[in-house]
Amino acid sequence: MSKEEFMSKEEHEASGMAQFQPGQELKIGIESITDSVLPSETKMVTDSGPDKTNKFMRVGVEYYKIIIKRDRFGIDRTKLKRWTKEEIRQDYGKDYINKIPKYDDFCIVPDNLNYSAVHGNCYNLYSKFQHIPVEGKWEWTLKLLKQVFGEQTNLGIRYLQVLYLHPDRTLPILVLVSKERQTGKTTFLNWLLMIFGDNMVVIGPEDLESVFNFIYATSNIIAVEETLIEKAITAEKIKALTTKKSLAVNQKFVSQITLPFFGKIIMTSNNEEKFARIEDDEIRFFVRKLGIPAFINHNIESDLLAEIPAFLQYLTTLPPVDFTVGRVPFTTDELNNNFLEAVKRESRSGLYKELKELFIDLFENTSNLTTEVYATPVDIKERWFRNNSRIGVSYIRSVLKNEFGMMPQENMRYYPFGESVSGSKTGTPYEFNAKMFGVGKAPESEKLED
Repeated sequence: MSKEEFMSKEEHEASGMAQFQPGQELKIGIESITDSVLPSETKMVTDSGPDKTNKFMRVGVEYYKIIIKRDRFGIDRTKLKRWTKEEIRQDYGKDYINKIPKYDDFCIVPDNLNYSAVHGNCYNLYSKFQHIPVEGKWEWTLKLLKQVFGEQTNLGIRYLQVLYLHPDRTLPILVLVSKERQTGKTTFLNWLLMIFGDNMVVIGPEDLESVFNFIYATSNIIAVEETLIEKAITAEKIKALTTKKSLAVNQKFVSQITLPFFGKIIMTSNNEEKFARIEDDEIRFFVRKLGIPAFINHNIESDLLAEIPAFLQYLTTLPPVDFTVGRVPFTTDELNNNFLEAVKRESRSGLYKELKELFIDLFENTSNLTTEVYATPVDIKERWFRNNSRIGVSYIRSVLKNEFGMMPQENMRYYPFGESVSGSKTGTPYEFNAKMFGVGKAPESEKLED
């Protein structure tokens, strides 16, 4: 990827299903409002003046005008803007109002192959797909995919196959990370914007932290750039979004409404191991670390745009995706890689890391110590954290259970930390084995990960 391929992200266009304030815009697809796709009894009224692209519609009790705008990739997009009945009457006469098609509400029905603008007299906020598959070569597309997905390129292609052919399906959270710049993260997002247009939005992490989710609530693909999720509640929101079937849409000065939700999350970050906290048992992330590309193309985005029809045609020739493997069409083993494991290790608490170092030191530097010792959370507190008010017994017990995956022994007599000097105690201690911490010759399967 070249220095010139990384551009500033798209203007955040609001999208949703609500009563909009005058002058507000909503994304929809340009073909979705042509006469050819609407029922004959609800033909879209067009301006009889020189500009044939002016169109109006009424949804509920609100009127909207559809305006064509060309994006920075040279593709025509449309914006649905709130319009007043009085302005339409002044511009076109009172008889014109009665000819405007009327819909009961908005809906979201994602379909890139057999699109319909109207479902049960509800207007579809999902944009009609802009590209037509055609046989051809996709050389630079393959280079980009190999740059992003590396040895997991086949999984990346399956991911894109689902995005295109099954936009109503759930996908894992795709995370692209790299400390270096100019590795292709932004180019990949720009390419997806070329393909999916108004059904995709690029936002910042601050948009996820806001209570107003209108900016992304109706998007099928939600890309979060330069992600560093420091708040636990925001990280949980991202995880929850991947499996939500509906979403309460909040917009300033507009009543809350509920919509079907089909959003897929893509995150990019310069923080390779700390972009968010990921627990050991988490299976909703597909993490890829990008390196410096081995090629340079100062016009790669133009080449990628030209190859879109050919790549889409290729996706239609692939074997059907197996959706029976789980809630996402990827197994846990397929998604697991060194990059994900590195994030999981870094996500562990400071107490986990400190206890691990303390027990390693205990086993390596205490003479005549057996290969296993016993201790309760109270013993650990008294030995190492007596003067630390931030680390309590309940916190220690929680880390032992949730991060070390340990359970206490049955009630027994034991010597805390194997030391007989202080005498034995009765309790339900945890057993700490030297093998757990990689001390001595231990099977790899019994060692804790670094």
